[in-house]
This record gives sequence, structure tokens and C-alpha cells, in this order.
Amino acid sequence: MAFLKTLALTIIGALRALILWMRTNPIEAQISFVVLLALIGRLQLSDDTADVADGRIILAGDALAINTLENTFESYGYNLDNVRNQRQPVPRLIAADVPDGLKDMRVIERRKSLFFRTVLPMILIVNESIASKRSLLLELQAITRSETFEESDLDDDGTIWLIDMAKQYGIDMDAEDVTLQDAVDVLTLRVAPIPTSLAMAQAVEESAWGTSRFAREGNALFGQWVWSEDAGIVPEDQREGQAYAVRAFDSPLQSVLGYAKNLNTHWAYTSFREQRAALLDANEALDGWALAETLTRYSERGENYVKSLRAIMRVNNLRPLDNAELASPETMVQLAEAR
Repeated sequence: MAFLKTLALTIIGALRALILWMRTNPIEAQISFVVLLALIGRLQLSDDTADVADGRIILAGDALAINTLENTFESYGYNLDNVRNQRQPVPRLIAADVPDGLKDMRVIERRKSLFFRTVLPMILIVNESIASKRSLLLELQAITRSETFEESDLDDDGTIWLIDMAKQYGIDMDAEDVTLQDAVDVLTLRVAPIPTSLAMAQAVEESAWGTSRFAREGNALFGQWVWSEDAGIVPEDQREGQAYAVRAFDSPLQSVLGYAKNLNTHWAYTSFREQRAALLDANEALDGWALAETLTRYSERGENYVKSLRAIMRVNNLRPLDNAELASPETMVQLAEAR
């Protein structure tokens, strides 16, 4: 009986830990699901249909063939001009891999349209998750800034969540004199969405419209370096004396998540976070064009890199997409059932 009681308590504890992790890391849980579906899709003989999960429709296998993907977007009425001009909600259509056929598309405007429509929902979904966490952080910040606040005022779930978030966003809670109040204040700077137009322009610049070797082989949309060749794809023209690789991902959604985490935590992008915070504090909309100027450290090209990003934004009319919103999960379920 003692063994059974111990086993039962262990199982209950594990389930509670899993539920807490899923609550505090919804986008990571979704990514795991996307990867699983992608693997299943590759084992199926035919994969023309989409899988529906919490309103997000995962496109994998044959569903990522260029013509099929375009037809899927059209069947949902997904058109960037409508998103820009009519504020049409963006369907939650998630590609499990960067479509390999992009490199073979000879009509440039067709390739651009397909790439943008593929990447946009992922950026919005990552931002949605970040915004949800930020909303809770702001509530906690209001509590911690109270004159009578004591750390014991937070319940166990709130404290565990904050400590986990601090760990995720590079805050050392073991450092001397670091309090929960300090952690909340730093987290509100770091946990915030990335302007959509900026993310899309960088995806273009860093992945060559999804045609680069790193994008095709490693779902790498943002050219993030890692200093272990085992963790990514080694460039063919690697600089002499530098052992680095371009980080590979199991899915492009994971790449977007890694990119957002990079901008939100790396010391090189402190200015980005500070200027973004100023906009948010003033209740102004995030402006990818303005914030691009803070990313001179993202590339060795410095100011020329910023100019390139702004040229991509201007030529492709990306700035209106900073206002783009996702279709609701309920709407996606209805659309999927109607097809």
C-alpha cells in the first residue's frame, strides 16, 4: 500500500508539473505539437488535409507543396491586401516546415506573396503568446509596486511562474539582492511583442525569401548564430578561425520563437527593448520602421543593414501589417469545418 500511495503521489505531482508547464509555456507546448504533427505527416502516404488543434491549423507534408499551399490560403480568403486595407484577420495556418518549393518559383511576386503569407501567422502567434504573458506580468507589477507589498503576498503558483519566467528570460534570481519586484520590472522590459513589419523584413533579409540553405535545411528564418557546429548548419564559406553555425530548428515556428527570445534577452538589443518600452508606456503602437534603427548590432553591416530592412518594408508595404490580428480560434474551427 505504501508503494501504491507513493506511486500515486508521484503521478499526481508529475501531472501538476506538466499542467503548470503548459500553462506558463503555451507556445512551447504548441511547438512540440507542431513538430509531432510534422513527423506524423512525413509518415503518411498522403497529407493533403490540415490538422486542427486549438484553432491552429498545421500544414505538413504534401500540404506544403506550393500549389496546394496557395490553394489553401485562397480557400481561407487569406489575402495580404485585405489584411492591410480591410483589417481582415489572419488565419491561424502554420507551416510545419519552410516550403521547399519557394526556391523554384520563378515569378518573384508570387514567391513574395507565398512567403509573407506563410510567415505572418507564425509571427502573430508568437506575439499573441508573449502578449498573454505580458498581460499577467503587468498585473503582477501593479501588485509588487504597492507600498505594502511583501513577497509573501504572491501565492505559490504566482511565485513559481515568475521564477520560471525569470529563468527563461535570462534573469539571475540567485544574484544578491534580486527580488521578485526587480524580476517583474526587468521582465516587463523583455516580455513584449516584436513589431510584425520588422520581423517580416528580417525574415526576408536573413532567409532570402525562404530560399537559403539554412531555411530549407534547418527552418532558420533569422540567421541566428550558435558557437557549436553540432547545434546548427555550418556555412560553406565560414570565416577562417571562427567555429560557428547557423542555428537549425525543428519548425519555422520554433525559429520565430527563438528570434523573439533573442531580441528580448540579448544585451546587443537593449536599445531595442528600451525604445519599445517607451512606445508601450506612451500607449503608442509598435512601429517596426522606427525600431529598426536599434538593430545595427544584428548584422556586421550596421547602418546598411537597417537601410536594407527599411527598403524591404517600403517596397513590400509591410508597415500596415503592424496592425494585423489573428482570426479567433472559434472562427478557425468554423472555417475548417466549412471547407
